[in-house]
Amino acid sequence: MRRFRLEEKEFSEINITPFTDVVLVLLIIFMITSPFLISGSFKVKLPQSTTAETEINKGIEVYMDEKDEIFINNKTIAFQEVPFYLQKEFEKNGVKEVIIKADKNVRHGAFVQLLDQLKKAGATKLLIATTRIESTTP
Repeated sequence: MRRFRLEEKEFSEINITPFTDVVLVLLIIFMITSPFLISGSFKVKLPQSTTAETEINKGIEVYMDEKDEIFINNKTIAFQEVPFYLQKEFEKNGVKEVIIKADKNVRHGAFVQLLDQLKKAGATKLLIATTRIESTTP
C-alpha cells in the first residue's frame, strides 16, 4: 500500500497588513495633531470682534506679544530687521500677504510701528487676526 502525502508548501511571504495598519494610524494621528502644534506655538491673546470674518489665507504670519516682541517662523525678530527678513520670506514663498496676530494688550504705538515695517518690506495685503465673539444684541 502506498500512502499519498500532500506536499505542504512553506509560507514564505511576509504579512505586511499589520505594518500597514500601524502606518495608517500614525499618519492619521500626525494629520490631526499638526495644526495644533503649528498654531499653538505662540501664546497670543487675540482681540475679540463681533464682525470677524473667517478667511483662510496663506500669508506669512507675524506674531506680536504683549511685550512688543515680534516672531516670524518661530524666530524673534527685532523691529529694524522685519523688512529685511520679510523680503526674504516674500521671495521664498511668492506671497506678499501678512497675517498679523498681535496680542490684545499691545501698545498702539508699537502696533503702528509694526505696520510701518511691514509696508516697508513690501507687503501688499495686511490682515489683522481676531477671535469672533457672538453678538448679544440683534
